Amino acid sequence: MRFLLVLIMASLLVAAVFAADGYAARQLLRADPDALPAAAMSLHFAVRRGRPLFEARCAVCHGASGSGDTAKGIPNLTDQDWLYGTGRPSEIERVIDYGIRSRNPKAWNLAIMPAYARPQPNPADKNIQPLTPGEIDDVIEFLMRQQGRPADAGAAARGAALFLGHGGCYDCHSVDAKGDSAIGAPNLSDAITLYGDGSREALHMSIAYGRQGVCPAWINRASAASIRELALYVYSISHPGAGQNDN
Repeated sequence: MRFLLVLIMASLLVAAVFAADGYAARQLLRADPDALPAAAMSLHFAVRRGRPLFEARCAVCHGASGSGDTAKGIPNLTDQDWLYGTGRPSEIERVIDYGIRSRNPKAWNLAIMPAYARPQPNPADKNIQPLTPGEIDDVIEFLMRQQGRPADAGAAARGAALFLGHGGCYDCHSVDAKGDSAIGAPNLSDAITLYGDGSREALHMSIAYGRQGVCPAWINRASAASIRELALYVYSISHPGAGQNDN
């Protein structure tokens, strides 16, 4: 009899926990996602539930810690250098929802790095013309100079003219090479790299052969609550201490 009573009480407790979690999840969906980082209890709840989702669905590419992989062009999610948007939860949620070049009609797909060593750098835009090996080298020297690194002055000057002119690089990366997070064009003037180690060889690979990374769309593969919890977890790992008091 006592065992049965304990079993009933345990079942009621489990049911209460599930009910409370369900209520909290519904409250998350009703809230403005960008306001949730200031709501400690809601953020803590979302981070607790978002962590196993990240481990199951995102860690295979971004790593268990979220630090990414520059060998494959997978962004580091633990810093505050954002490729798409400025790191607000609503922006992270949009990336998770629709992906990057995922073929979802709402995906971010504007920033496609042309392959300038090929006769047709971007088949979708025939106005983009190839660059010669020497011209690619000059653009690399320009980027080195923009990053404050040693560079050949003459080559950098020629590269600047190509960047702002024939190469058309400014159209995505802006005239100062600082990129454009509205379309996902990387900042080329700092030391943070998406592909490779920032060396001349790594830059040559990107400019010569192009880059078109893909992130899948999860909107039809996970619930709205799960996606919001996952977005808030990603937010938390780039903001030390945010929602992490259960560690």
